[in-house]
Amino acid sequence: MEEPVELIGVTPDRSIVVGDLPSGSQLFLLVKNAMDHLEKGQILEILSTNVFLKDDLRGWCKLHKALFLNAFDGGDHFRYFVQKNKESDGRPDWGQRIPLRNGARFDTRDWFQGRLGNVLDQAPAYFGFVPRGAVAEAGVPDFGFELNKKDEVWSDNLLDLYEQSKENQWNASTDIPWDELPELPEDLEWAVCQAMTFLAENEYSALYIPAKFMSRINPHYIEVCMYLSTLILDEARHIEAFVKRAMAGGGGLQFSSVLTERSLNSLFIQEDYFKSSFLLHVLGEGTFLDLLTYIEEYAPDPVTRKVVTLAKIDEGRHVAYGIGHVRQMLNKNPKMIHALIEAADERNEYLEGMGTNENSHLMEALAILGGGGRQPEQLRIGFERLNRLKDVMNAHRIQRLLTIGLDQETAEKISKAHTPNFM
Repeated sequence: MEEPVELIGVTPDRSIVVGDLPSGSQLFLLVKNAMDHLEKGQILEILSTNVFLKDDLRGWCKLHKALFLNAFDGGDHFRYFVQKNKESDGRPDWGQRIPLRNGARFDTRDWFQGRLGNVLDQAPAYFGFVPRGAVAEAGVPDFGFELNKKDEVWSDNLLDLYEQSKENQWNASTDIPWDELPELPEDLEWAVCQAMTFLAENEYSALYIPAKFMSRINPHYIEVCMYLSTLILDEARHIEAFVKRAMAGGGGLQFSSVLTERSLNSLFIQEDYFKSSFLLHVLGEGTFLDLLTYIEEYAPDPVTRKVVTLAKIDEGRHVAYGIGHVRQMLNKNPKMIHALIEAADERNEYLEGMGTNENSHLMEALAILGGGGRQPEQLRIGFERLNRLKDVMNAHRIQRLLTIGLDQETAEKISKAHTPNFM
């Protein structure tokens, strides 16, 4: 049996009062939890009226790698002292109060303090779903997350975009003036319905792809998953709004093309998050923004215009995340440019041999919208405007590619080869 340790002049580091709780699971739960707050070598004092606790406490200490030091008669209670004898898993933060912004706001971008603010470049493998900042008990299993490096998923504008996304949420049931939809000429209504079919189809892709990757991101970077969850909600709302607009005027969803589906499949099968972010957010949704602007400009009714205007605001955030993420990665590792070129080339190879390079129904619909109808002169004007749209898309793609760090020649090459599906 261990000899009692002389404790004259020793002040315990933590003290708990257990009263007349008998030896058992509840009492030792309190002891264990109190010990979790201590570092190796620190001392816990247990105040109890249980005269028989000493022997049980000795046994507990042997099982839990603690050291029973001594027991003292305090008159109407006993004082038991145990020492933590193993390395600590860490100590939680306490006493850090985060100042609020004007208007009593507490933004997520303000919580990077203490343990929570320690965002590692390489995430721990054995922390599972333990929130960053909490203390993980030893023995947490490896959840098998694949994206474990900050650079793989992070963007410096991430938290600003997250706050914006919360503030700009809209409701496709109540925020669209559905009662203001006029009865359009059949050709124009068909063109809107066909365009909405294409938009919804592409938004399926923009929803499923980030959703596919979310479960692979280490929760140490939970802010990325929080932002992506708003992105996924955006895309769900876009699908809802586009389908509703197709149905609202008495038309309905129209034609899909093999080109569109193969193009979207080439995005969906991409398993590299960096490449996927580039192809989807920078190239795809960037080009999609220009398409929404075109439909917004030539929308034949206020409902169609409102739908694409609201969707465009959301898509702007998605593009901003992609640009920020890819640019940040390239700033730290410029050689990753080769991965972007490779991703674009792989996608082009996948789409080769289609026999057609445009979604014919979509092209007709956009020409009708651009010209205001299906009469020959209207179609002539519409196709001219559609060709200008393609030029704008190309110019804007090049600008975004230059922004993320590509040179002019590479940017022009990738932009020119971008899928005519517009996504």
